Amino acid sequence: MTEPHETVASLADEVIQGLAESRSALIYAPNTIGKTRLAQHLKNRDPDGVVLYNSFVEDAFTWDNDRVVLKMNPGSELLETIVTQGLDSAIVDNFQFFTSGRIEPRIDFENGEISFGIHTGDDGSTDDIKISRAEESIFVWSVYYSVLSEAIETLSDSPDLRSTDSYDQLTLAVIDDPVSSMDDVRIISVALALSNLVKRASAINLRFVITTHHALFFNVLFNSLRRKSDRAYALTKGTVDGWMLNNQPKDSPFSYHLGIVKDVQGAISANAIERAHFNQFRALLEKTANFLGHTGGWGELLIGPNAALVTKVLNLYSHDRFADIDATNVADEYKEAFKTEFEEFLKAFRWAAGA
Repeated sequence: MTEPHETVASLADEVIQGLAESRSALIYAPNTIGKTRLAQHLKNRDPDGVVLYNSFVEDAFTWDNDRVVLKMNPGSELLETIVTQGLDSAIVDNFQFFTSGRIEPRIDFENGEISFGIHTGDDGSTDDIKISRAEESIFVWSVYYSVLSEAIETLSDSPDLRSTDSYDQLTLAVIDDPVSSMDDVRIISVALALSNLVKRASAINLRFVITTHHALFFNVLFNSLRRKSDRAYALTKGTVDGWMLNNQPKDSPFSYHLGIVKDVQGAISANAIERAHFNQFRALLEKTANFLGHTGGWGELLIGPNAALVTKVLNLYSHDRFADIDATNVADEYKEAFKTEFEEFLKAFRWAAGA
């Protein structure tokens, strides 16, 4: 077990040190533990050497409901790359691969927007389709995936044969939870494609840091990257001690949840409940619901007097894209409801730290 880290910079140092002997670091942690802060810090410490995917990349794209187009920020680093390298056709191909569908994006760089349609060349063609939130996530991922794939292919050539020197300084790909809103089939497709990129990149010494809160995504990547040169971790954050990066030897990170119980109980005792503890509670609920076969989902396991309020807050915090940055501000009303429901949950389902 490693020493605790009081700062993100110290945590990042440990991750980078581990990459000296491995080609990838796969990190599991619930939302608000610090994944986004870690990913952003790795980018900030080496802007030219890191190609980053996180929620801020997704923010470069916004939906215009009136015109039924996806607007893009032309100043985004990734978008500048796809323009200069002419990757629009690769993005379309990758989007259709990950969606296994007929929807085709049309990228208009001049106006900074993407429209979607089904183009069959006959009366069955349809323009101006409003894609789903999952498809939007896949499109943004396809942009990043296309740039990263092109970078790996380019760097595989000898320097004098490369078509561009734009990727020469890259040393690290940092990918923070790219599968939000995706269904299981697409999560598996993204994970398998990403594992192939990691394998291709090993020949050019490009390292990967991949963080996720999604157990299936972690599971598929873990099993696809089963080599001594790939390391897996579970990231925790104690109320007092700070971050801990623990080795994860199995493809299912759920033994980690026993530590969550102890951490949350400590936060309750110290009256130091943060947003991270709400997301840890949700992870426990999801694990228990899956184990017991509750088809109605984890909400069925909240049985105390504040079940409705805690359900609402758990959904709110788990979908708050910036909760990882501002993870401490919790209303007193929410804290009291949290205490009640957490204690009821432990009693009803016999969870205990160390059990």
